[in-house]
Amino acid sequence: MLAGALVVTAGVAGLTGVAVAEHGPMIHVMHGMPGHGDIMASDPAAMAAHLDKMIDAMVPDATPDQKARLLAIAKSVHADFGAAHTQFGQAHKRVHDILLQPVVDRTALEALRVEQMHQMDMVSKRIVTALADAAEVMTPEQRVRFGEKMQMHMK
Repeated sequence: MLAGALVVTAGVAGLTGVAVAEHGPMIHVMHGMPGHGDIMASDPAAMAAHLDKMIDAMVPDATPDQKARLLAIAKSVHADFGAAHTQFGQAHKRVHDILLQPVVDRTALEALRVEQMHQMDMVSKRIVTALADAAEVMTPEQRVRFGEKMQMHMK
């Protein structure tokens, strides 16, 4: 039962654009690798179309109202994660800068670690909220089918 719930939870995260999509890991988008991800990251219409396609693929029997609500959730999370990704990139640069100093400032590194753990906690909370929101939009039967599809992507 718990494993099934985790699969559904991971699957609903896919609707938010932060999990594995049908065309490959979203990590490629976040790290600027060539391909459609770069365009979608800078083109809200392209990202909306991609998220809509993901929703259609993962919940094909969703009603128009469900699709609209799931798309709104996905767009919101995608926007939030864009800001979080920028912050993580800035932190990466700060670590780099600290480590290149003549004397490594361990206190600064620890402060940065604590800050990043707080940021990860905020991201985690946002994911859980989006998961619950998306799960409430779908029927129990849709969540089961969705979970089955996500399980195939996780293999």
